[in-house]
Amino acid sequence: MNVSWWCSAQTGPWSWEPQYYPGIWVAMVALLVGYIYVVRFFGPTKVKPGEPICSRAQVASFSAGYLMLWLVTDWPIGALAAGYLLTAHMLQYILYSLVIAPLLIHGCPPWMRELILDAKLLQWVRWLVERPLQAFILFNGVLALTHIPFIADTLKPLQFGSMLMDIVWLGAALIFWTAIEGAEKYTAPSVANARRVLYIIGITILPTIPGAFLVFSNFPIYTTFEFATRAIEDFSAKDDQVLAGLLMWVAMMPILLVRLAVAFFSWSAAESKRSGQV
Repeated sequence: MNVSWWCSAQTGPWSWEPQYYPGIWVAMVALLVGYIYVVRFFGPTKVKPGEPICSRAQVASFSAGYLMLWLVTDWPIGALAAGYLLTAHMLQYILYSLVIAPLLIHGCPPWMRELILDAKLLQWVRWLVERPLQAFILFNGVLALTHIPFIADTLKPLQFGSMLMDIVWLGAALIFWTAIEGAEKYTAPSVANARRVLYIIGITILPTIPGAFLVFSNFPIYTTFEFATRAIEDFSAKDDQVLAGLLMWVAMMPILLVRLAVAFFSWSAAESKRSGQV
């Protein structure tokens, strides 16, 4: 039985025999227990009598995000992404940043977000959440820095480094989506909706740069994945890099277009409602 604390790049050949990562299990159990505890013990004091503590849609959203987070962090996707397939690494980043984080945010009622942001240790997070531009810069900065070959190749072989990369990816995404979803609290609704659309458009631009670089590079740029034993037969490191680049370059677009459409129609509905009240 192969047991490690967290998924990290390994020097041995890939095996489809299950591996066990208790660090991931502890983190996921802690997240679920924390959510249930906050809902059951703080929720009744944060809502008016008769109001639901959490709607069914919020519970469903959190559950979907939670299950997907566990799926892409644990074996086999997490292990493949840590050091065998750059394509799995890119899929993991896309899901963390564009799917899982928004689902988790939607799964937390507004009172829960405020309760979390009121914690003294998270005042720097509140500062970012109240400033969507800075959250936008953080989100894109994390994307750029963690995909610099030297940084990625340094962190991936270390269990702590690989865990840190996962936490930073998810944390930056949670801050960004919280900031743009709650922007109406800190500025006029029409301005907040316009900025939300612009920020979503903005995060479609930067990924095309590393994506195109991965596709058109003549050689593998990440040594971790270049020298890894092939998890899929006849799927070379160069083929893996091209597919990973296409995922970042092209596959992100449909997800972001859906997010953009939702933001735009929400803006339109809000403006229509506001016009009708004038």
